[in-house]
Amino acid sequence: MLTVPPEGTSVHDPLDALTQECQAVSDTVRGLTEAEFAKPTRLPAWNVKELVGHMYRDIDRTNIGLAEPAPAAADTDSISYWRRYDPRDDPADIADRAKQIASSHDSGRALAEAWDEMWRRALATAEDTPPDRVIHTWEPNLRLDEFLKTRVLEMCVHRMDLENALGHKGWGTDAAVSIVDDILVGLLGKEPPSSLDWDVVEFIEKGTGRVALTDREAKALGRLALKFPLLA
Repeated sequence: MLTVPPEGTSVHDPLDALTQECQAVSDTVRGLTEAEFAKPTRLPAWNVKELVGHMYRDIDRTNIGLAEPAPAAADTDSISYWRRYDPRDDPADIADRAKQIASSHDSGRALAEAWDEMWRRALATAEDTPPDRVIHTWEPNLRLDEFLKTRVLEMCVHRMDLENALGHKGWGTDAAVSIVDDILVGLLGKEPPSSLDWDVVEFIEKGTGRVALTDREAKALGRLALKFPLLA
């Protein structure tokens, strides 16, 4: 498991990590056929095109948030942000918005081109904005640098979903998986037991509910197993 830096420090720039992940998504989706865009994903609500629609919205929220007046102060960070999400009520709305974005583009190729333009514009705006600028999201208010970490998690995990749908082994960039690992460890409250011998991708897949805990893993985690999935 990757070592978590002390609170308030980071060994990776979230903007750089997010740029790498978005570029990797572009490299993949700009080469897909329409048949590949229609493939199902391991997220039952979405096919590949609809998953890309969700990723589009995840990053476009940077454009939206930075176009609005800045809140006076942050009330959330990149870990507590995920505790504000309600897995009982939010998924249906999130799924529908992704479908709307996907259906607004006549083809997967058109969505891929729109994605490529949008994320470059969003991250250029973020680069020109101080990292301590507060951004309002669906409810929480975060510093921009903390918000970008949540976008890294979204892109890293959903790029793994995308690769899975295409029959490939998903693996985020080193910078991205380090940031995601830090967030998941923060949600768990401590490092998983070393006896599990998980690599960081296994931890991400278990922590996000993509892969269920085995009986052996649940036993090794003890009461910590009740926290899984750490986010869904």
